[in-house]
Amino acid sequence: MLERFLRFFVENSRMNYTLFALIFALGIYSYSKMPKEIFPTFDMDMISIQGSYSGASIDILDKMAVSEIEDNVKSLEGVIETTTLISPGKFTIILELQKDKDRYAMSEKVKDAVSLTNKDLPSDMDEPSVRVLERSRDLINISLTSENLNVDQMKKFADNFKSKILAINGISEVTIFGGSDKYYEILLNDQKIDAFGIDKAELFNIIGTLSYIFPIGKIEGEKKHYYLSTYNGAKSANELANTLIKLSNGSIYLSDIAQIKKRHEDSATLYSFNGRNALSLSIKQLDSANAMQISEKIAKLITTVQPRQKEIDISISDDNSERIKERLDIVGSNIVIGIIFIVLLVWLLVNARMSFIIFLGIPTSFVMASIYMYLFGYSINLISLVGVLLAIGIVVDDAIVVSENIQQHIEEGMSPKEAAIKGANEMIKPVTIASITTLFSFLPVLMLSGTMGEVMKLIPIALSALVIASLIESFIFLPIHAAHTLKSGAKVTNWSYVNKIYSQIIHFFMRWKKTFLIIFIILVPLLTATMIKQSKFQMFPTFDADNIKISIKANQNTTLKESFEIVKNIE
Repeated sequence: MLERFLRFFVENSRMNYTLFALIFALGIYSYSKMPKEIFPTFDMDMISIQGSYSGASIDILDKMAVSEIEDNVKSLEGVIETTTLISPGKFTIILELQKDKDRYAMSEKVKDAVSLTNKDLPSDMDEPSVRVLERSRDLINISLTSENLNVDQMKKFADNFKSKILAINGISEVTIFGGSDKYYEILLNDQKIDAFGIDKAELFNIIGTLSYIFPIGKIEGEKKHYYLSTYNGAKSANELANTLIKLSNGSIYLSDIAQIKKRHEDSATLYSFNGRNALSLSIKQLDSANAMQISEKIAKLITTVQPRQKEIDISISDDNSERIKERLDIVGSNIVIGIIFIVLLVWLLVNARMSFIIFLGIPTSFVMASIYMYLFGYSINLISLVGVLLAIGIVVDDAIVVSENIQQHIEEGMSPKEAAIKGANEMIKPVTIASITTLFSFLPVLMLSGTMGEVMKLIPIALSALVIASLIESFIFLPIHAAHTLKSGAKVTNWSYVNKIYSQIIHFFMRWKKTFLIIFIILVPLLTATMIKQSKFQMFPTFDADNIKISIKANQNTTLKESFEIVKNIE
């Protein structure tokens, strides 16, 4: 049956080559669409509980809220571990869940448990929030600077630019740092209010209704829709000052008893770029998105927006996609160099025709593995590429063994097609068994739990995809390539001298087999134990950083502006 299967693909060469071209095209498409990242993303089996109470110390907050919340949630079924971080005025509790638990169903149970403590919390304390922890990935920071405009004047452009960025597929969040919102400050004069005999409670209620917008519906058309709303109130400080207030004991202009100023809220963050006050747009991407493609789209958006905004300079201050590309290029270049060396070695040690078949086989296995990785939602990262590196040798071994056996049958006088069928048929069982044993040796890695297990499982997954792809390539596409490439009398490297030396070494050890075995049994374990003690373990390689970060901790009474001045002096 296996021989009929092989014969079908060898004799139907046009269909075989068409299938080969389609798979190659689909593999290249899959590779281009797969997300590229440094490390893999995965769902975090964690739930966070966050709460705040302004002015509360760590001890008070622990006794008043945190301890009771912990007691209610740590006994829930499915919670493995509870970690709490308390700082003055706020706290965070992280719940680690069992792997098989539904995170969103568990979050509802946690919300119910937290709600039981609300009756015992201070009435002016914010209700603790419960959410499922999601892993977010920073992508790009964009800085907006100007010679003529201040930060507040750039805020409107930043908001419009943010909307355009969010329209790009793959963007999950855009946060603006360094800006603040505008509002009107009404400074009432107590002496004037008392002189006019105005009831303060009545005055405060009227001021609270001076300006509002209330939506009442919308009108939809073919291309646009319009919102309807009731509107009341002034839109400038001058108009607001000239508002006539009607009181129970008469009427008065607001400017008679108050000063109105248009100002900005105190900024929660201050930002500078190259020594100049600036706004920063921090952009985050979806886990499933391709960082490099999004980065290209943002760069194109900047080139279209920049010429129209001559007063505002738009700069990319930090692009994580560049680091992703650099890291992947390092591992990718190692893979390419390895393939080149393998092909050259086969060319020198066997013959050129067989090296050509292997050269075709390696990328074919890669593109088939890419299809699998893409369909099942995996990404290209350092960990999956490590699995690719480990599998290169296996892919090459399969190609060499099958093509070498086909070449032997051609040398015996068989036609290339018959030699391809018989040679591949003879190798199906040994090559498949060898591949299966390799897969089983890496399967235990899939049983690792926790964060490390989520990361390391990509090695056996990538390796398994390549090994299976290598089997498909070796017994479907390689035979037809061999039938059309290999021929009788091909120049083969002479191994007689190497075989002679190898034979002498084997005979030497056979004559002294007892001595050799004793030395082997004693020396190998000793050397192994010594090397393990001296070796250093490092889970991930270190890379040269392209930036330096300085963290500064000031006195807790230092204001934001004072901190900013300190940072500017250092800058």
